[in-house]
Amino acid sequence: MDDYVYIPDDFDFSFLYDDDDPSWLDAIIAEIEQLEGFRVEHNELILKVWHYGTEAGACYHLGSHLDITPTLINELAKYDLDLEAFMAASDINYQLITHKSIKHPIFRPDLHLSIQWSKDLHPNDGYINGHYFGYHRNYYHGDYIELVYRHQIYQSNWSHNPDYLKPYFDAIWKEIQEKEIFRHPKEISLGSKVANYLPWGFKAYKVKGSAGSQCKIQRTIRQYCYLKKCGNQYYISPTEDWQFIARVTPDLFKAVGIALEMIGSSN
Repeated sequence: MDDYVYIPDDFDFSFLYDDDDPSWLDAIIAEIEQLEGFRVEHNELILKVWHYGTEAGACYHLGSHLDITPTLINELAKYDLDLEAFMAASDINYQLITHKSIKHPIFRPDLHLSIQWSKDLHPNDGYINGHYFGYHRNYYHGDYIELVYRHQIYQSNWSHNPDYLKPYFDAIWKEIQEKEIFRHPKEISLGSKVANYLPWGFKAYKVKGSAGSQCKIQRTIRQYCYLKKCGNQYYISPTEDWQFIARVTPDLFKAVGIALEMIGSSN
């Protein structure tokens, strides 16, 4: 890693955007953070909103407008913030990200929890009352469970999980401890983690031979870059040749933002 070009954290990428565009995010952040319990996590391209530790929605700044999740609009409306009216009054161009309407049965946590493990010889994933989960291992946190509940990902080692998910995690841990079959926890690949932060139209692929520590982030055939994890650092490069690393950061969220900037500036 001695031959890469290092660009400091305060490097100004504003030349990639119209001068007025970043002020859109600043105005929205100021409006949201006036509400009790709301916290905003953001960089130049992605803005995620959390309400007491639960993700409320996101905005993506990828050009002349903002892409906004309807969940964010709806959650803020519960606290008397009409975000669409605010953006219209502030001359902010936006569009809502639409998803397919998928109906899922609603399960109450106090009902009997039924677990179906996958049919592998040594399964490490399955479904609990219809919700997908996986048993994984992390170098820093040890073994943990990842649960997908109503389109949101939760991990058993998080301190801000909703209380109603505790019975799910407890039931899975009980199964793991009591069943005779040994289940091998797996480390989630970097590509899977990155995919959780990407806006619509972007994909993340594991790079062959990288053991899950490197991925390719792609928008089109000509628009892509590479993201690699080494120790506690994330490295972003336009090619697989790591002599051309453009940026280094210890934060995955920032790393994805840098990668999207790099892709946006490529032809």
